[in-house]
Amino acid sequence: MATPYSIKLSPAACRHILTMPSKQQQTVIKLIEALAINPRPPGVKRVEGMVGLYSEDVSHMRLIYKVEEQEILILLVK
Repeated sequence: MATPYSIKLSPAACRHILTMPSKQQQTVIKLIEALAINPRPPGVKRVEGMVGLYSEDVSHMRLIYKVEEQEILILLVK
């Protein structure tokens, strides 16, 4: 099934995801897959003072991403 948004990971986000325990990796991957379908779900927070940046909290982590046209850039997972 094709998703409406393509996902790109920044090198820092990719490195951090690779160092997580597998259960946390699975949680983050599920969230990223959900964002590909709906990048602005209910409860998502905009990052104040930054255009197009959003923040999603999951499992004691914060995922910061930017939505541009049909692309989502995952900037940070910490």
